[in-house]
Amino acid sequence: MMRAVKTRELTLKQTLSVPCPTCGAPANEVCELHTGAPRTESHRDRKLTAAEAVETKLGKRQQHSQRRAGPLQAVAKV
Repeated sequence: MMRAVKTRELTLKQTLSVPCPTCGAPANEVCELHTGAPRTESHRDRKLTAAEAVETKLGKRQQHSQRRAGPLQAVAKV
């Protein structure tokens, strides 16, 4: 079962791994104010996008590990 990733649990690296849909900052660069100065915190939409990306990545890992463990569990039951 997969749990939701909260935006407060994200690391800076995870948050910056996606581009910002609000200000257009590319991945691996901080968000900007409308004046062009860097923001002290990423935009909310960027955090939500990053959380969704982390959840997707974790889900794929779980599916992959379950597929790999599947045949081993079947042999262990025999």
